[in-house]
Amino acid sequence: MKNISTILILLARLILGIVLISASIGKISDPNMFAEAISNYHLIPFGLENSLAIVLPWLELLVGIGLIFGIFVSGSAFLTMLMMVVFIFAISFAILNGYNIECGCGLKPGEMIGVGKIIEDIVYLLLAIVVLRRKNRYLEFYPK
Repeated sequence: MKNISTILILLARLILGIVLISASIGKISDPNMFAEAISNYHLIPFGLENSLAIVLPWLELLVGIGLIFGIFVSGSAFLTMLMMVVFIFAISFAILNGYNIECGCGLKPGEMIGVGKIIEDIVYLLLAIVVLRRKNRYLEFYPK
């Protein structure tokens, strides 16, 4: 049973890391597009979307690298949880306000927001919780 939980935790770290790194690459290469996607949600004051469009993709990249390579895994899992909660809130807000916008997640260009995207982010949130609550610290170099 211990080996199965270790494998599941490593798999969760790998999935989350790949998703976060994949999502960050397009945003890093085109921050203007990402700033526009953030602006479409109408959640933050005008002008802050540019700063967020620069900082968030790099945070996603660093967190993804941390999860994959076992560096600050607890912090990376916590930041992943926090990002997923924010993403779920933002998408829910947009849906409730009737916005028909692209999600801006960076995984699938042109993907629109919807309940499916919320479910996807909830799955990622649950994976991050599994990683954070792990007992076994296998293949972690700087766990905290």
